[in-house]
Amino acid sequence: MISTRIWILIAILFTLKHINSESLQTQILEARQLYPLRSYKDIQLFQYTVPPQVTFASFQYKANGSFHCPLKTIAVYLQYGSYPVMSLQNSSYPNFFVVQRMYLHDITLLSDAKPVLINITNPLPGNWYAAAFLVENTERISQKGLFVPCQSFLSTSLKMSMADNIANLLHNSETSLQLFSAKTYRFFAPKISWFSKISITNCSLVEKCPVIIRARQLGLPSTSEDVKTVNCNESDLCMLKFVPAVSDWNYISIENLNTDSVELTFVLETEDCRNTNSDSSFWSIETFAQLSAMSAYLHRLESPVNDSFCWPEIPLMRISFSTNLAFEYNLFSEEEDIYPFILNISDSVYSLSSFQVLPTVDIGGTLSIDLAVSPFMNFSLSNVSVSGCLSYGIRPDPEGNELCDGKSMTVNTSSWEQRFSTVFIPFPEAGIWYYRLKAECYTASLSNISYVPCESSKIPIYLRIRSAPCILGNCGKYGTCYQYVSGGLIFSTCTCIAGYKGWGCTDNSTARSDAQLLTDVLLLTLSNMLFIPAVILSIYRKYYTEAFIYFATMISSAVYHACDSEVYSYCLIRITVLQFCDFYLAVLSVWVTLIAMAQLPHTVQSFVHMVGAVGVALGVEYDRTGLLVFVLPTGSGLLILFTSWVMRCYKTKECHPTRKTWLFRLVPGICLALVGLVIYLFFETKDNYAYVHSAWHATIALSVLFFLPNKLKIKKSTPEPTSSCSYIRVADVNGTETTHPVGTAYSHLLAPTP
Repeated sequence: MISTRIWILIAILFTLKHINSESLQTQILEARQLYPLRSYKDIQLFQYTVPPQVTFASFQYKANGSFHCPLKTIAVYLQYGSYPVMSLQNSSYPNFFVVQRMYLHDITLLSDAKPVLINITNPLPGNWYAAAFLVENTERISQKGLFVPCQSFLSTSLKMSMADNIANLLHNSETSLQLFSAKTYRFFAPKISWFSKISITNCSLVEKCPVIIRARQLGLPSTSEDVKTVNCNESDLCMLKFVPAVSDWNYISIENLNTDSVELTFVLETEDCRNTNSDSSFWSIETFAQLSAMSAYLHRLESPVNDSFCWPEIPLMRISFSTNLAFEYNLFSEEEDIYPFILNISDSVYSLSSFQVLPTVDIGGTLSIDLAVSPFMNFSLSNVSVSGCLSYGIRPDPEGNELCDGKSMTVNTSSWEQRFSTVFIPFPEAGIWYYRLKAECYTASLSNISYVPCESSKIPIYLRIRSAPCILGNCGKYGTCYQYVSGGLIFSTCTCIAGYKGWGCTDNSTARSDAQLLTDVLLLTLSNMLFIPAVILSIYRKYYTEAFIYFATMISSAVYHACDSEVYSYCLIRITVLQFCDFYLAVLSVWVTLIAMAQLPHTVQSFVHMVGAVGVALGVEYDRTGLLVFVLPTGSGLLILFTSWVMRCYKTKECHPTRKTWLFRLVPGICLALVGLVIYLFFETKDNYAYVHSAWHATIALSVLFFLPNKLKIKKSTPEPTSSCSYIRVADVNGTETTHPVGTAYSHLLAPTP
């Protein structure tokens, strides 16, 4: 395998080879972080602008990642004209999807900071788009803040060499040339151009002229599929005829196969539709058809149709909608026409329509073409078949007869199922699209099919051309259509659920059954009922605040998971509110449990509860999925708990908690909580989420039964008797009585008289 350095050297040498006659240009795009591919929303888009007459383009990609992480595999898809279309997670495409792209390139590279190149000779001018993502199949759910994230970044640049020696050609004018190696010309084709023909005459060699003629629309000739080629050394007629790109530049190259120079004369002739009805409305088709119906029918019996005239054109009117990526092309209809999608075509001549897909604003949706035989038509003597051919950039070749270089569509009246046909084109390329139509009448038997003249010169058909996000704005039962922006580029994509995948969430190869989905919902919601024993125990032990928090945690978690579930979901209120309540009350329940275990004085406990409620609310609102929102309240609660235990041991001179409490309550509760925490942090994946998360609910709810302490009994001390004044009456020797309080000072009064 040739190393990357050799490829870079080849690219440099190729560029230096043309340094004298070509100018160099460079585009550098900022580096962006890449993500694993789950749906198209995870893709990073890059846009390049390739000017006309670029002879060589080198797209360079270089990825690097976090130094502590293993190397990551990165996939890059490069597409001309629109965003790349690739299979998402090796999924199948929906029915009627057209995904073949002519100018699609792809590479893989590692995040080792080594550059990888995509080299393209003579690329088409315009916008090129690259889509990049990580090739990673892990389904583990990583707790934010617990694992150091592995990040990968992709930087890209484009280096181009441009030709500056391309001469202009005039139509219908002879040009003399002494050809040494190769010479490239260009000409501009007006809108009315139908055919272009390059002919070589007066070659200096008597025998066959040793030259190759190449013609290409829009870009410089190369060896790609869209290049028309004729080798005059192998053909008696040194002439090349092709359909030009109208209202744009077309390029012709003449290459000498000999080592000696060749003198020749060539002329460019362009056949146009100046004297035909190409710009008329579709009503002019009827008049033209009546004049040539019989002759065309007789000619078709002998050979396929080979129209040498310009096809009548069906003008279309663009209608843009307020929704992004949505537009429609309708027919110009009269005021009384109540069917704007019904038009009349002929069975004797092709009809042609064209429409434009705008860059940036149109390419992020899905283009749909609907073709049907009108339900209002009823031919009794024959069946009707209508064929359509959709092509991009270049009008279908009239000399291709019945062949279609693009996407073909066929409908007929043999059955109701065959009357309608549709195609979807995701992320259509920007530019002009052409749609060719032709009707035929036939009779079918067991042996063969016979073409016959149609009963009417007007064949009504239904044609609708429109664009919408995703697939007509939706993604079926198992997906939701969203619009995203990457690198300033807007696009739509389906986000699938329940294991479905693909562009339209139609691939059910990894889908979960309805029974599995219902089981997941029941597990995630009903597992919260294990908080009921904790609520009952809290009320029994008179922890009323804690009982309310456990009950609120149970309800909020059940309602949140019922709303967050796939398919079988019910949202009582907005899911963001439910998620906040679930995270907030889960952390708050841990906090009040630790404070209850600390058995603080009533006034201190009330203050600590309010501090915890406010602090947890701020933390959950700031980053509800972060690790710190769990660690900080838990750590603070444990600090308060251990401090309380140490102070109690110091005052009572006894170890607290007791050995019995550690053995039968704290150790089992800690083990139960740790088991739930470990499986929650390290073993949770998208496949087992319902089971592991339900186990987390169960272990945390049951651990409260072990952690919640008995209610602290306050011993009432016996109050000392209240002293009251007692009085005694004392009589003196004279018989006079006086009242005195009982006390030692009067004890002598109580002594017996001697």
